Amino acid sequence: MGKSTPFRPGPLLLAALAALSATPAIAQTSPDDMLEHPSAVVTPEARAVLDRMQAYLNSQQSFTIEAQASRDEMLGYGYKLQNNEWARMTVQRPNRLRVDVDGDIKKRSYYYDGTTLTMYSPDDSVYSRVPAPGTIGEVIAQLLDAGVEMPLIDVLAQAYRGTLLQDVRVGLRVGETTLDGVVTDHLAFRQPLIDWQLWVAKNGAPKRILITTRYTLGDPQYEVGLAWKENVRAPSSTFSFSPPEGTREIPAVRPLQAPAAPPSTGSP
Repeated sequence: MGKSTPFRPGPLLLAALAALSATPAIAQTSPDDMLEHPSAVVTPEARAVLDRMQAYLNSQQSFTIEAQASRDEMLGYGYKLQNNEWARMTVQRPNRLRVDVDGDIKKRSYYYDGTTLTMYSPDDSVYSRVPAPGTIGEVIAQLLDAGVEMPLIDVLAQAYRGTLLQDVRVGLRVGETTLDGVVTDHLAFRQPLIDWQLWVAKNGAPKRILITTRYTLGDPQYEVGLAWKENVRAPSSTFSFSPPEGTREIPAVRPLQAPAAPPSTGSP
């Protein structure tokens, strides 16, 4: 994500590792041993929490997520600088999306109204518009494939397409902890180049994500806390962009692939 290593574990559990049955050897393995052992497995307890999160994400039809994030930027001589960022995502499935971002790096907004994706940079007074596919899932898939960064995009991706456990070497449920008065299950995972932790509320809502990039000087981290508001019905104008006076339109670097127009039949 940005200047930190992107979090691209993929969407959620659709092609998970082969099913595992709990064995006494796994049950007696300590968290330290599992995280250090490259051939360890994902425990059934961790899988159960991820299943609960997937069910929650797929059940949400209209919602808002407010996120407070920090990311480490590695400077010369190993100096680490923390950048902070705030984002709000408003979703109405299947085809309405808006993301607004503010923070230390740059303000930006994204609007998707079912036919068009608009990317707006108020700091530069510019925007780009591209035709877009007809569903949020298709838009998210193409943005990920194109390497386009959008805050919270990975959270949506988990609801639409993917395997959060892809390339995971080990995963376990660490225990319970309380975040902002909410009891959560704390999960820890290891992939070849990153370690990541996830805190999931008992209703399935992901509450916090922490990603540590290993084998990079300083072990930079990305952390985001998530606050969910369910059943939020925003007016249609929320998802449409009207250029402020003084802004100019610029070409998009990589247009999305909108659905092809149906062939003409020769009739009006």
